[in-house]
Amino acid sequence: MYEQRPPKLWWAMWKRFLVGGVLVVALSFAATLTVALNTATSIAEKVFRNTIVVPKGLVTPVYSGGPQTFLVLGSDRRAKAKSAYDRSNPPHSDTILLVRLDPEQGQTSVLSIPRDLMVNINGPHGQYYPSEKINAAYTIGSKLGGAKGGMVLAAETIEREVFPGLKLNGIIDVNFAGFINVVDSLGCVYVNVDHRYYHVNGIGAENYSEINLQPGYQKLCYQNALSYVRYRHGDSDFVRVARQQDFIRDLREQISPVDVAGQLETVAKAVGRAIVSTFHRSASELLTLAKLIAFSQGKPLRQVKFRALNVNAQLRGGSFVTTTPALAQATLRDFLYGRQKVSLPHAALVRAKRSSRSRSRSRGLRHAAPSAAAAAAAIGLYPTPSSGQSSLVSASVNLPFRVLYPALQTGPASQQPARAYALRDEHNHLHRAYVVPWQQNTLGGYYDFEGTDWKDPPLIAHPDEKRKIGGRTYEIFSDGSHIHLIAWRSGGALYWLANTLLEDLSNAQMLAIARSARPLH
Repeated sequence: MYEQRPPKLWWAMWKRFLVGGVLVVALSFAATLTVALNTATSIAEKVFRNTIVVPKGLVTPVYSGGPQTFLVLGSDRRAKAKSAYDRSNPPHSDTILLVRLDPEQGQTSVLSIPRDLMVNINGPHGQYYPSEKINAAYTIGSKLGGAKGGMVLAAETIEREVFPGLKLNGIIDVNFAGFINVVDSLGCVYVNVDHRYYHVNGIGAENYSEINLQPGYQKLCYQNALSYVRYRHGDSDFVRVARQQDFIRDLREQISPVDVAGQLETVAKAVGRAIVSTFHRSASELLTLAKLIAFSQGKPLRQVKFRALNVNAQLRGGSFVTTTPALAQATLRDFLYGRQKVSLPHAALVRAKRSSRSRSRSRGLRHAAPSAAAAAAAIGLYPTPSSGQSSLVSASVNLPFRVLYPALQTGPASQQPARAYALRDEHNHLHRAYVVPWQQNTLGGYYDFEGTDWKDPPLIAHPDEKRKIGGRTYEIFSDGSHIHLIAWRSGGALYWLANTLLEDLSNAQMLAIARSARPLH
């Protein structure tokens, strides 16, 4: 198949873009499909300017068009940072990601390895580091052999200690600051910020990346985007990884192949500065990988959960994630061979329809038939308190469109302050919006209900499915088997319900909460 002319670029191939650093490489890969071979050679040299040769057997390139598995390390290499602390501080692999492009299964699978996973690390010269966090492998390797040393020791540790039998087809080390530079070159990115993020360094405070973001859909550029994807304090390692993946989920909907091709040289140079990889500097390798990615991008993106034994094991004053050989092998089998597809339980659809028929015309579930309330409680949902409605009325009094509010919330959730705000679209047109976050748990678990008169933001450009229920047409967006977002249009406005970053809400809960939304005035 690779002897044929490169396929045309369809927007659909971007629908399920890769998460993590693979995106950075894929931007240039896909764009090269529209340029001549000699241009592709030039671009390949820029994209793969930092190529390493790894020990034999660690990486096995495959050019047959079959499935390929890549290790993506999102690192904080900061050799040219303004801060002396950042320059001297050894690098860490903030993100450890396995991505499998699988034309045979017709899907792309993504697995995040927790950076706090407890492993034993064997250094290149007989050094032995027992019971360390897995991200220490990259740090230790970098101290001994720079970026190559970090990439090699991280990959060896994963193949030896975590997933024996795993075969890697490539390794990519993506510097986050460089990655954000690429994002900036493409015009920044609209992101669905799930809750209030705020930290300012000061006397007696922890010295980490400052951040000041309000909840809601908004455009993030360099520093705000970098602080957002690197933020970890107040939640867990799993949440941080999910936030980075959510950032890429938003980004993939905003990249036009035409735009990338139009600024190919700029993007290629930025990519080359951002990554170190095991790929060769050749047009044939670039185009081969581009075809594989182009085929995979029209297929489902499946998020695979890492099976942990304990997510907060205490040792030497630190917190670790632990697993067992059996759990790790089950995770690996799921990653390599599993298949998942989102499904809306038939029972949930029936409950939703019955609830809508039995709900009072006055408002919400407060006057609903007992059967409707019981059906909601059966899936862990309860009426939202009146205080939350009052907060939203105060915040949204001047909005030029109808304000909806869900009459149901999950049992553990507590509503956060509602916010009304203005934002501008890609053409600089002004729009109005509001957002109501709910905190589902103490570890970064926020879900959001939003409304805006911007009816076609990139966020909802490519739904996985549309369902008409009770007079509304719902657009459903999923990650593997989980609903990530549900959106619909009504009365000249767009509304959506976004799941938590870890997708704590079940599909039945997401559908029922969306179905319960009613006007405040």
